[in-house]
Amino acid sequence: MMEQPGIRAAEGSDRRFILSFSSETPVSRWFGSEVLDHTDGAIDLTRLNELGCVLYNHNRDNVLGRILRAWAENSRGMAEIEFDGDEASDIICQKVRSGTLKGVSVGYRVDSWEEVMPGKASSDGRFTGPVDIARKWAPYEISIVSVPADANVGVGRNFEEELSMADEQTAAAGAIEERAAGGSEDAAESAGQGVPPDESADQPIERALAAERSRVAEISALCRFFDLEPDEYIKSGTSLADTQAAVLRELQKTRKPVSVSVTQDERDKFRAAASDGLMLRGGLNVENPAPGAGELRALSMRELAIECLTIEGAPNARRMDNDMLLRQFYNPSSAFPSIMDDTIQKAYTQGYQLVQTTFEQWTSKGSLKDFKETKGHYYLAGPAGEFLLVPEGGELKADMFEDKMLPQRKLETYGRQFTMTREAFINDDIGFLTTLPSRYAASAKRTINNQVYKVLVENPKIYDGEPLFSAEHQNVVDAGTDLTPAVIQKMILMLKKQRDPFGQAMIVHPRYLIVPVGWEFKMRVLFGSPTINTPDNTQAVNPLYNYPFSVVEDPALDALTEEDQPMPWFMVGDSNVRGTIQVDYLNGQEMPIIRRMERPGQLGFIWDIYLDWGVNVLDYRGMLKNPGVAPEE
Repeated sequence: MMEQPGIRAAEGSDRRFILSFSSETPVSRWFGSEVLDHTDGAIDLTRLNELGCVLYNHNRDNVLGRILRAWAENSRGMAEIEFDGDEASDIICQKVRSGTLKGVSVGYRVDSWEEVMPGKASSDGRFTGPVDIARKWAPYEISIVSVPADANVGVGRNFEEELSMADEQTAAAGAIEERAAGGSEDAAESAGQGVPPDESADQPIERALAAERSRVAEISALCRFFDLEPDEYIKSGTSLADTQAAVLRELQKTRKPVSVSVTQDERDKFRAAASDGLMLRGGLNVENPAPGAGELRALSMRELAIECLTIEGAPNARRMDNDMLLRQFYNPSSAFPSIMDDTIQKAYTQGYQLVQTTFEQWTSKGSLKDFKETKGHYYLAGPAGEFLLVPEGGELKADMFEDKMLPQRKLETYGRQFTMTREAFINDDIGFLTTLPSRYAASAKRTINNQVYKVLVENPKIYDGEPLFSAEHQNVVDAGTDLTPAVIQKMILMLKKQRDPFGQAMIVHPRYLIVPVGWEFKMRVLFGSPTINTPDNTQAVNPLYNYPFSVVEDPALDALTEEDQPMPWFMVGDSNVRGTIQVDYLNGQEMPIIRRMERPGQLGFIWDIYLDWGVNVLDYRGMLKNPGVAPEE
């Protein structure tokens, strides 16, 4: 096997390689010369050793293998990698083994810079300015690349869609030397500058270098936009116009659509991965995380904001201080606020769905289109409930309808607000995006639950002016009792004897027993035993054995009842047959709504979480109250 600079095969496996992924060789960036410090304590290899993976050309969706270990040695970043066994990874592995692919690049973040001014020495005396030295930095992925930036040592860095200044200058100088025999004017003209012949020899060279750099950059951007390799056009000296024509011909052959939707799709994928990554980092469950979420979960919010700005074309994002970065990502058009919104929405949706409440088991659900109070009358069939005999040749008698007072339904708006401040961003307080929204959403559902049980316990007056549970409604036991078979049978009969507003018999199926916490054990004895003890201490058949009751225990009953006071409990019919209490939502929207705002003059985001609902009593006839007894000492 051919050994490559910076890459060598590891012993004992044809899929393992040891490579050098970084060095202290200066690399030209848009802001000047950059050096990665490799002294003790400068490199944080935690993420690389724990979560790092090997990519192809920094494509997060093209994972080639894993990083077995990473370390620093002789002013270089070193790593042992192992290619995966799938077909795509094997192709790159073979190219590395044969020597076709020689480049290695590293994706990294810089946490601390030292800026050395021109002619000055660095703090350790090892470098002379102008140069920017990354004194604290952390690599997070290693890529096998076709065109590295730091090709001098066979080690590359994140290319970020631009050639290194050194490579560009080498290419431009070679082109100029080939034309040098024609003089400085010819060289300038060949670069398309039209420099007058009386200028110095240095000026045409500088102009030609600038022109060549521009040609290389524009060709690289054009080709990468359409997922084409730019190397052929760059090395052959093809002009930008000829390259554009060649790209169009290539697109006609492959019928690739010319559309920016591809770029947008990639950004959407990144946002989905970033949002799921924040969820995972916040400790929330994510089923089927988006590709790349596992890698992005290790990023702090500051690092993620930098990634967003870099993708959006701000290559200086890694050089921004916190306040400059805040000004950038607080821009509503930035991807980062959208990622935060997605994360918060997922978090509060999960919190709303997971909170344990009981009101849904026995109440009905409704929808109202606005906040107006509904009319207080509802048309019901009159006393005809039964069909009348029609004699031979007789006529069908028309039924008469009457309207009876029924409940007025109304919605109200409930909500809370929270803010993610500048300090929370700098402190990387992930709870503002995950834990806090989840708690607020759960609080919304618990608020509805408490309001429902507050109606049962506080017994307010309803649409007919009478308390919900009253002697007039015939739905309350005269004297409160404990849970006994005799009382249960009495309440079942009371519920079944209820009549509709026209005095006709109703069909009410006792379905739920709503009791305080701790009564489930009594219920198991009451409904789970085939026999019971009689007063004369003999065994008899238990008429309530396996009676189809659903037991609903809720601590809200305990919390709403004053200490040492009787603890009420309730029997409720099937809500599908006879409505009792209904929770109405605006246009059926059950999930809390979240809205982000920016307040002028305040460095931070504000989120409103709100929901429109109403707890309304539909009919008293489908429920009974037992006032209960005071708890024993």
